[in-house]
Amino acid sequence: MTDYCYTAFFRYPDVRCVVYTGDCDASSHEILTKATQRFNITLPQPIHFVFLHSRRWVEAKKYPLFTLLGQSLGSLKLGMEALVSFVPDIYVDSMGYAFTLPLFKYFGGCRVACYVHYPTISTDMLERVSQREESFNNASMVSRSPALTWVKVLYYRLFAYLYGLAGARSDMVMVNSTWTYGHIKSLWNIPDKTVIVYPPCDISEFIKIDLNKNRNKKVRTILSIAQFRPEKNHQLQLDSFHKFLTTVGDQRSKYRLVLVGGCRDNKDAQRVDILKQSAADLGIQDCVEFKLNVSFVDLKTMMGEATIGLHTMRDEHFGIGKTTSQSL
Repeated sequence: MTDYCYTAFFRYPDVRCVVYTGDCDASSHEILTKATQRFNITLPQPIHFVFLHSRRWVEAKKYPLFTLLGQSLGSLKLGMEALVSFVPDIYVDSMGYAFTLPLFKYFGGCRVACYVHYPTISTDMLERVSQREESFNNASMVSRSPALTWVKVLYYRLFAYLYGLAGARSDMVMVNSTWTYGHIKSLWNIPDKTVIVYPPCDISEFIKIDLNKNRNKKVRTILSIAQFRPEKNHQLQLDSFHKFLTTVGDQRSKYRLVLVGGCRDNKDAQRVDILKQSAADLGIQDCVEFKLNVSFVDLKTMMGEATIGLHTMRDEHFGIGKTTSQSL
């Protein structure tokens, strides 16, 4: 990734890069230092930060009902603060706030582009709700009720239409996988402006790991790398590991599950606490470790010590964690 940054900076030396951020409790230096520690990224030239104070308007906890719509409308509040603070020539959304694209295009007079990691809504989500399938974004209360399912399907279809209208305002759309491309092409319907740009993943440090040194280890480590978010389905990992341990008898001490991931906020931290309690309830807490917000150096060390990489997100389109786990 660093090579890409160097190429961009040297090819366009007059371009000023400005990043909007809601991390008001951190300085520019601290943000860049964290990028170096977590991802081994060092930029050849400084970038500028515009600190925004309205991030609470895009947090899911603010909208217990109609969360997708609430967050999308809330992004307009955040986008307006960003636009008032600094008007760019080119606005690139990489956070999934598609509703801010027409805001910057028509009110800010900017050229607008976006890099879509994961569509806010997809045909897969609509299908699961229609089939009344319980999942992290379809509570059992809804999935068991035909009436509530009908309301939610109607709500999802309306949101998908609005999402498509907003996204179609883009002058350029970049997506990170063929899976994402298919959904965005269907929802936004601007295939001539949509291209796949696979995320640059710097594996230069990972390929230095000696995979043979783990063959004779007394303890076998299963390593999971994923942010502690509902869709990553860490509970399935605990349940599966518990089931596995029941098959090895008194050899269970030879196996360890290590869950490595980032905690973005208090809600993620609470999710980790729930997972820890679940491990205790399953009686496997002595074989499970949680590692939060680890540095790149520590991550590399843990990958070097692992025997197996584990990933359980359904419809994982393109995950850096998944990619690195496959290299173990």
